[in-house]
Amino acid sequence: MAEQLISVGVVIILIGFAILLAGIFSQMKSGRMKMEGGGVVFIGPFPIGGFATNKQVFYILLTISAILIIAFLLLGKKI
Repeated sequence: MAEQLISVGVVIILIGFAILLAGIFSQMKSGRMKMEGGGVVFIGPFPIGGFATNKQVFYILLTISAILIIAFLLLGKKI
């Protein structure tokens, strides 16, 4: 069962990369490419730091971080 979940996870990640690359190439082809981004560093369920190119991206990352913290706490295994 665990091997199947790992395989499904890898396939989902690869599909995500393919969609990302397709979007980048379509924007490059149309000539109106504007990229913005950011990132958050997690150690376990705790965000340590983050960065973004503008405030809107920062707030999106903040929201995603909050959702991930809640998911880690609710779905985490008890020791």
